[in-house]
Amino acid sequence: SPLPLSKMMIARNAILDQPADDIRDLFLLALAAAAVGGISNLGFGPEVYVSKQREDADVYQLLSDRLSHIETDLRAMESLKPFARSQVFCDDARKLTEFVNTGIDAVITSPPYPNEKDYTRITRLEMVLLGFVRDKKDLRQLKNRLLRSNTRNIFVKDDDARYVSDISDIRLIANEVERRRTEKGADSGFERLYHRVVLEYFGGMYRVLRELEQVMRRGAQAAIVVGDQMSFFQVPIRTAELLAVVVKAKGMPYDIIDIEEFRTRRATATRKNISETVLVLKKK
Repeated sequence: SPLPLSKMMIARNAILDQPADDIRDLFLLALAAAAVGGISNLGFGPEVYVSKQREDADVYQLLSDRLSHIETDLRAMESLKPFARSQVFCDDARKLTEFVNTGIDAVITSPPYPNEKDYTRITRLEMVLLGFVRDKKDLRQLKNRLLRSNTRNIFVKDDDARYVSDISDIRLIANEVERRRTEKGADSGFERLYHRVVLEYFGGMYRVLRELEQVMRRGAQAAIVVGDQMSFFQVPIRTAELLAVVVKAKGMPYDIIDIEEFRTRRATATRKNISETVLVLKKK
């Protein structure tokens, strides 16, 4: 809304007037968090939407509260200083060996699932506010680095599907999605891409696992949290089990230690419980 927006931009410009250092970055981070949680009209349920309009917002108090949380977190992290060195890469996990070359002992990750959730839309406000995205070209470049998990980041030249085209379990699911689309007469541009998302997703995850095997030490373990899906014409996609199929079918150097249900989620469209599962792999 106009008044909260004006206050937020005043705060943002004041922050950007400061020297470009880590402190300024923390202030920008706090402002982005406050913008989503207390300044904007965004709602999430599960997709992003515009909720009730805010006449006003106490921007400066919200910013101050976020900064206080950050300070508390940093003090807690400081007590772990000898063990808490971290490094962040803004890159594509399908090209992991291009920017990571040290031996990895453990991996804990929750990649996207094959569904229609566009993660760049969910975080659009923060990306614009922080200057990561200025136009459609910036957004396209960002989407190119993402795992193909929804129709909004499928591109003409994508070809990760070729890595799993010989795996019948995955091919059968993609074919069933396309069959149901044809049966229903669903002809939108997005619906025509549903079957392709399935293939591109598992092909992309194959590439991630192949890259991981080259940087994980022998005996290292990976916990991969993924959710089952029924987003594409109610065709069940048991994501963790299919990733295990990929590992076996491609003879990858992993032992499958466990496929354990982590929690269940309530599907918005069907009101059915859907499992979120941890796939545990161990490098041979």
